[in-house]
Amino acid sequence: MPSESGPEISIDDVSPENQIPWSSGDVVGRYTLLAKIATGGMAEIWLAKQAGPRGFEKVIVIKRIVDSLSADPEFVEMFLDEARIAAQLNHPNIVQIYDLGEHAGAYYIAMEYLPGENLSAIARAAMKAGMSLPISHAVKIISGAAEGLGHAHSRHGVKGEHLNVVHRDVSPQNIIITYDGLVKLVDFGIAKAANRGSQTMGGQIKGKVAYMAPEQATGQGIDHRADLFSLAIVLYELVTKSRLFHREDQFQALSAVTSDEPVQPADVRNPDVPRELSEILSIALQKNPDDRYQDAAAFHHALENWLKTQPNSPSSSDIGQFMHRLFEARINARAKLIESASTGELTPSSGDVLKNDTDHSMPGRTGNRTAMRASAQRSRAALVLIPSALALVLSGVLLARMLIRRDDTLPPQPLAVAQPPAPVANVGTLVIDTEPPGADVTVDGNPVGKSPVVLPDQKLGKHEISAALEGRRTMSTALTLAEPGAKAKVLLPLPAELSDRAPPPQQQQAQQVKRPPPPPPVQLGKLSLQTQPWTTVTCNGKVLGDTPLIDVQLPAGKQLLKLVNEEKNISTSIEVEIKAGQTTKKQLKL
Repeated sequence: MPSESGPEISIDDVSPENQIPWSSGDVVGRYTLLAKIATGGMAEIWLAKQAGPRGFEKVIVIKRIVDSLSADPEFVEMFLDEARIAAQLNHPNIVQIYDLGEHAGAYYIAMEYLPGENLSAIARAAMKAGMSLPISHAVKIISGAAEGLGHAHSRHGVKGEHLNVVHRDVSPQNIIITYDGLVKLVDFGIAKAANRGSQTMGGQIKGKVAYMAPEQATGQGIDHRADLFSLAIVLYELVTKSRLFHREDQFQALSAVTSDEPVQPADVRNPDVPRELSEILSIALQKNPDDRYQDAAAFHHALENWLKTQPNSPSSSDIGQFMHRLFEARINARAKLIESASTGELTPSSGDVLKNDTDHSMPGRTGNRTAMRASAQRSRAALVLIPSALALVLSGVLLARMLIRRDDTLPPQPLAVAQPPAPVANVGTLVIDTEPPGADVTVDGNPVGKSPVVLPDQKLGKHEISAALEGRRTMSTALTLAEPGAKAKVLLPLPAELSDRAPPPQQQQAQQVKRPPPPPPVQLGKLSLQTQPWTTVTCNGKVLGDTPLIDVQLPAGKQLLKLVNEEKNISTSIEVEIKAGQTTKKQLKL
């Protein structure tokens, strides 16, 4: 496993002159090459096996820099960055990196073998077979990818420092679904991290234009929210069966991504998309990063809450069964090839069966022709308004090299278009509630008021929380604000105090006789609430959570809701009527 500072290998020692072509049967480090799976503009992909004592054997994949790029210091550093970053990520939804080494004049990465297909290949195969990926399956897949991104975004290094990883190329080709139904994020080759060896110059654009967030497409400074926008595009295209920002040329695609026009709701593009899911996508696809879900956990939570409302929420096993129906012949062919690996019967061409389709994008229309013509007209008008410095950079071959071909040997050119956003203040927000509410709350020994309380501008680190209410036990806990802008929440239950002495039997009997009849059962209804921008919602002093809220149970009758967003200086109250056994839906723009 590579160390955080990278391998002790000199880039000067690796050059095309030193390289020796690899062949099936070659021993590379601890691995034996079986067959070449693919050759791209940047790397060769090989199927290999690792052998050990007493018959131990493991099938892996080796990624090797192609000869033509081994002498390019910038690309080599980017390749090494992929190993450094991905090796520190350990999550079921992220491909596992095992090793980094150098052999016969070329660097290589040994990684987990994933028997499966990427989302683009799945969508195309389903269309060809006349099948359709169920909407709930698509949501489950993207929810898993969001969980993997959340791990990468929040990952800390071995020294405790925040890595600030941003993938920057979340797209259908980089989301693999195994034949068992597991979701895996791959290709952190252009990921950005705070401690990466080769820091990307401000303004450079890397990734696929049709899956970029607006701030990424214009070369601005980006953070983890750009990955969430890209992931939401993938889900939008899966459920609507149409492309979102794909256009006839990259100029139009860039203009569509960066325009101020909001994204067409998914349920308008495809009426089969449930309204609640469409609302989740509308939030995730806000052009302004501040109006989106602020972290992968929030996006994942919204998708999982929606899945809970579905009568047949899919499991990984269900997705695996769909994969087996769709790729039965391919699965059987792969199994036979892997079985023959131990006998040495694989030929160099056998790897074609193992190759993932990375050359094609998602299938599907772009929308109606009228919308396409209008988009093209807006694109031409927008290009006229682009500042001259940006227009010069976007014209001609530079755009093609920078935005389209990731296998280009020339480094991307900077886009001098916008200043990076101001740094986030080194503080976070504490949200403290108790059950029942109205308790006296202290933070780090200082009284801050009665629960529930929302405390912005709190310093990062660990905070000691205590809540006291007459007749109730005083409860304490700790909350940690790990990074700038983080929000930590807690709901402290305050149990009733127990008397030291039990009353005499006669008094107990009298109390039992005088006990009032039990109150009638409380009738309940449900509330689904979306606000733009997001708000923290409380009802009768109890924090319900951040919007969007989906099917939250509340007592029937009129309820007063308080909506707060400290970042946007929003604090307002609304009254809603909850009907027993029904769902009340509200959508507000504040």
